[in-house]
Amino acid sequence: MDSLKEISKQIKKSNSIAIFTHVSPDCDALGSSCALMTALNKMNIKTNLFIKEPLTHDQTKLFSENKILNTECDVSNYDLFIATDVSALNRLGEYSTIFNNSNNTIVLDHHYCDKKIGKFNYIDNNSSSACEIVFSLLKELKVDIDSEIATMLFVGISADTSSFQNSNTNSKSYLNAYELCKLKADIVKANQILYENKTEKEIKFEKYLLNNYKIIKNCAYIAIDKKILKKLNGGKADCSSFSRKLVSIENIIYGFSLVEEENGLFGLSLRAKDGYNVKIIAEKFGGGGHICASGAKFHAKNIKEATQKVLEAFNK
Repeated sequence: MDSLKEISKQIKKSNSIAIFTHVSPDCDALGSSCALMTALNKMNIKTNLFIKEPLTHDQTKLFSENKILNTECDVSNYDLFIATDVSALNRLGEYSTIFNNSNNTIVLDHHYCDKKIGKFNYIDNNSSSACEIVFSLLKELKVDIDSEIATMLFVGISADTSSFQNSNTNSKSYLNAYELCKLKADIVKANQILYENKTEKEIKFEKYLLNNYKIIKNCAYIAIDKKILKKLNGGKADCSSFSRKLVSIENIIYGFSLVEEENGLFGLSLRAKDGYNVKIIAEKFGGGGHICASGAKFHAKNIKEATQKVLEAFNK
């Protein structure tokens, strides 16, 4: 693994940087990439963040969507490419080819991986989030971390630890949160939006979850096709917390949600209680993540076939 000092040196040598993160970005992906972009622009390094998918309702309140580009990336405009919160090439979606074909790339991540995809890689699976790694990098760069940057980093740490409840939480997580509070992170705003800001649509989706989830042995799950999403007037993002809620049920070890994003394309979100592994399930479908929290996308004929494939993977 390359040091943050070496990565800092490579960044300072650059004139223009393109930042990417994983498909279906969560708050850690957005917090790490947006904070890094904001900080590098403060250093007068031309930096753009590329994300194809629109942000969720809550994410737009935490991150400036108008600062994110959802266009093609013209590689001739950049001399360095950085990926945050992702260490598997396929998780970069439409930008994976650009990243793979570039000679000067950096990966900043906290997911364990066997194969390094960047020219320079800083991957620390002892960190609770990519935001912790970016925070350390910004201190190495000696950039001024203002309230806006501190808030974005705090949001990512809080979200990826489920407000410091997940098994990936450690003393470093609390220490970083403490330092970000001292840097005037708006924790009131972060907590209100992350945990106390449910819309009527979110309540409607939760009601559907509570009335329709199923249990097989020690696994709770829910499968939702496009027809149901249309009826609920929502999308995959509205189901983002389902697997976490399912695994909170007493005596349940595993939880997963399966959502049809497009005809025949299914998004799989997996969670497990501490000490159990769902990453191996995600990897069977070309995905990845943490031991206790992972995800993937795969194709199937219909929701019934997709569900059966996941249940068979659990059985094996």
